Amino acid sequence: MASAERFDSFAHLQQFRGDEGTLGEALSLFIDRPDYGFIWLAYDDDHPAACVSVAFGIDTEAGGVVATLRDLFVVPERRRRGIGSALLATLHGRLAQLDVRRIDVLGSDQTLVPFMRARGYELTGGQFTRRR
Repeated sequence: MASAERFDSFAHLQQFRGDEGTLGEALSLFIDRPDYGFIWLAYDDDHPAACVSVAFGIDTEAGGVVATLRDLFVVPERRRRGIGSALLATLHGRLAQLDVRRIDVLGSDQTLVPFMRARGYELTGGQFTRRR
């Protein structure tokens, strides 16, 4: 993540992550340790419109790498334009290249249920899961 993307990520995540110091530390880890994960951004007319954070882990049940998605966020004035769908579609492609076996999405926002199900995720135990 370059400095411009870090600024865009910080601006997005700051909208719902209250502690700026902790957020800054997390973004520094994404830069310093890309093997831990990354921030995926979507732009609309050269303006940052959506983001999601991705953290990697190893799961013995999946037999390989799993990705946990958090902070899925589309700027309110740019919602319902397909930006979130495009963000996830391109992210899925990248995760497939990295041989990620399973994707978990943390969150309990009930408005996400139809959105995530339409993209191949199942809701189980308070999280959405998609297997390859």
